Amino acid sequence: MSISGLNSHPKSDLRVIIADDMLPIREYLKMVLSHEPDMHILAAVGTAEDAVKISLAEQPDVVLMDLEMETQRAGVDAIRELALKAPSIRCVVLTHFGDDDTVFAAFEAGATDYILKNSSAVEIIQAVRAAAEDRSPIRPQVARMIRSEFRTMRIERKQLVSTLNTVYRLTPTELAILGLLARGHSQKEIAELRHVEQSTIRTHVSNILKKFDEPAVCQVVDRLRRLGIFDIFGGEHEA
Repeated sequence: MSISGLNSHPKSDLRVIIADDMLPIREYLKMVLSHEPDMHILAAVGTAEDAVKISLAEQPDVVLMDLEMETQRAGVDAIRELALKAPSIRCVVLTHFGDDDTVFAAFEAGATDYILKNSSAVEIIQAVRAAAEDRSPIRPQVARMIRSEFRTMRIERKQLVSTLNTVYRLTPTELAILGLLARGHSQKEIAELRHVEQSTIRTHVSNILKKFDEPAVCQVVDRLRRLGIFDIFGGEHEA
């Protein structure tokens, strides 16, 4: 376990733990933060496991947490564990990655803030201070991702409402046929299961397509499955 700078300082200091698997980055962050008179580096470690262990023992104010250490998601898992076991500890993600999935994974795990490794020293210091004060500034890249996520949610909600309105216009037979199609039955098999002519099933499918304004029934089934419609209706689509 590689740990440096583990000392006792007054509790009034802003106590920080740095977790990054690259020694030059750990040393740079120690240098930047140590110049702040009210900040004290409790430890600088190279693994998420060490970050969790020492954080639980020392109860720092802030942990600067790299995401990809022992594994690709080690930092995310460490943040999640700390959020569960020591919710008063604020985790600031420090990473090279700026993709949407990484940002949301970190925030969902319990991160307070998110800083890219190419951020300036001033930005890093400000992020540590804000986290210690339980402030979570929405940075431009995070704000953009959140706006994109909400746009996606609005689109999906609109599609769900529209689809549900159409589903409520289906007959019980049409809904049952869609359920059988979703479970992989062919129209021929459905006709046999329901003891009707295959042409009858084709007529029902044609009516379904008209109501959904879709060219193929597989697209209808995919939409209902993606939006969780079959889960909403439970067993109502059983034959």
